[in-house]
Amino acid sequence: MYRNYIFDLYGTLLDIRTDEEQEGLWDEMALFYGKEGAVYTPEALKTAYGDACRKEEERLREETGFVYPEIEIGQVFLNLFSQKGAEAGTELVSALARRFRERSREYMRLYDGTEPLLRKLREGGKRIYLLSNAQRLFTAPEIAAAGIGGYFDDIFLSSDFGMKKPEKAYMETLLKKHGLKREECLMVGNEAESDLAVAQKCGVDGLLVSDGHFPKEPFAL
Repeated sequence: MYRNYIFDLYGTLLDIRTDEEQEGLWDEMALFYGKEGAVYTPEALKTAYGDACRKEEERLREETGFVYPEIEIGQVFLNLFSQKGAEAGTELVSALARRFRERSREYMRLYDGTEPLLRKLREGGKRIYLLSNAQRLFTAPEIAAAGIGGYFDDIFLSSDFGMKKPEKAYMETLLKKHGLKREECLMVGNEAESDLAVAQKCGVDGLLVSDGHFPKEPFAL
């Protein structure tokens, strides 16, 4: 019945747990910033980070009109350098983002059935897409580490588009780019309020899956 399968990532194909309240995280990040000339206390950096995320989201909402805008986390990290009069290039921001994600991630592993499912769909001639609410700086390395990037015909990460599910335009961009017929598509995700909601808005069937966490044998990046 379906020729095209559109998957969410986290909680659907990849099991992950992150915690930005982890002990020592903001101490390490403050040290990173300080070495580059942007001096913060850990507490001040944590507060500034939260404020910068909120301001960036508000700016995007006002500029784009999206109900569900998506920030680009690299811009947030860059703004935190700028607030202290420090300069930072793309490589430095990328390194900071990687370290922040590694430090805040408790575990990550593929769900047991992920690769067999993707392989079966691929062998059956189906087209497979990823439509994820995610930050490229965080998620691209995790997709690579999980070894599943090659299964997808295209990968859509919300930070690249300035919007996220359930913004209708996000899924519409994927559908239009690949000329997909809605009746031949199935959206698979673990969140009714984003995955199923955006599918419904776009006239695409949706399948809700469980996202139970079980961190056995997580792999390292």
